[in-house]
Amino acid sequence: MDQLALASFANRIAGEVIAPDHAAYDDLRTIVNRKDARPSLIVQVRTHDDIAAAIRFSAEHQLRLAVRSGGHGLTGLATNDGGLVIDLSHFDSVEVLDASSQLVRIGAGATWGNAAKALAAHGLAISSGDTQSVGVGGLTLGGGIGWLVRKYGLTIDSLVAAEMVTADGRALRVSADEHPDLFWALRGGGGNFGVVTSFDFRAQAISSVTGGMIIYDVAELGSVLTKWATYMRTAPEELSSTFVAFPGFGPNMPPQIFVLVCYAGADEAAANDAIGPLLQLGAVVQQNIALKPYHMMLEEAPPAMGVRMVSESGYIKSLDEDVIGVITANHGRAGTPVIQIRSLGGALRRVDPAATAYAWRDYEAAFWSVALVPNDTPQEQIEQIRQNAWRALKPLTTGAYMNFLSDAGESSVRDAYPPDTYNRLARVKALYDPANVFNQNHNIQPVPALQPE
Repeated sequence: MDQLALASFANRIAGEVIAPDHAAYDDLRTIVNRKDARPSLIVQVRTHDDIAAAIRFSAEHQLRLAVRSGGHGLTGLATNDGGLVIDLSHFDSVEVLDASSQLVRIGAGATWGNAAKALAAHGLAISSGDTQSVGVGGLTLGGGIGWLVRKYGLTIDSLVAAEMVTADGRALRVSADEHPDLFWALRGGGGNFGVVTSFDFRAQAISSVTGGMIIYDVAELGSVLTKWATYMRTAPEELSSTFVAFPGFGPNMPPQIFVLVCYAGADEAAANDAIGPLLQLGAVVQQNIALKPYHMMLEEAPPAMGVRMVSESGYIKSLDEDVIGVITANHGRAGTPVIQIRSLGGALRRVDPAATAYAWRDYEAAFWSVALVPNDTPQEQIEQIRQNAWRALKPLTTGAYMNFLSDAGESSVRDAYPPDTYNRLARVKALYDPANVFNQNHNIQPVPALQPE
């Protein structure tokens, strides 16, 4: 790379340019699901002008362009080899814009743990992810299935506006009234359309929740899952819950089944009434349900332990006996993935599927399978593991949740959307990124709308 051009670029921006010889490089080049990346440059941008300059620099020097908020994306595409990474960690502010209307602004580079703590000081919360260090940007753009999903919907269902920089360097404010086509696409279409720097949300007045984990006897997997699914169909919307079947990992981590719960509200009596039936699903080995601030529902991700996650996802129309039978029959077998099933419905279902790019509204549950493999596993083997682990489960599901996909191939991306939604996203992509500058993601190829003859 031309060192004079690099020095000139570094002098023009307010942020920091991190090259491989920089002391911070090794800490910044890796992300949660990729430890071996070696980008040529990491640009810790501070302004919209910085972002526009970084986009131009990457084009002029033919550098692949990645965008990182929290770095939890399962594809590993928030970094790269030999390219340029736009790091949004300086865009991490959390502001209350209007206390009376609960309007807040959160930077795309903030993490949900810090954002949740900052909002808690004002008695507010937003339906978000369940891990503290997940970035606000990546999770929001994919939809956001969180601990308040049944009461308040997805993260994007609270979004009222966003600020971003497009491929041609324009700084835009996007809302239902300003670039509405782009606003529709940002709510579930991922990082395909530009670099989003901040989000304006309508937060919820929540000071505390009741939640935690219930561990059951693993021998009762089928029975517990059946009863959990049946109860969640009629449970109050304040109650969100996730079922997890853990197949075991080594001699010190035996197979296990458990349910995670979160009741949105400070009414302990109502919370206990809602959660009580979940304590009767089977033999309870252990439980830690308690009243707590909402931000304490968000846990820190466990250390990577030299492994990476190979994951797949889908939606389940009904958790019937056929679905539960396949899950039960395969649990604990060699190569079986971790299975996570998130109960949906409620507020999420009441949004028109065409209103946002997240269109999977009318499903009972979101399904996620995760296999853990060593970091140095060859890509060909990873693909084989992904297909093998998912083979028995895929026929049970429809579509996919983009934030739960480690594969970014074209077929996986198409699976993440109904055809009409995908085609609409491709047309919006053609309007705002016709050259596909932002392609290090679950990429949607730009396809211009047909012109009338």
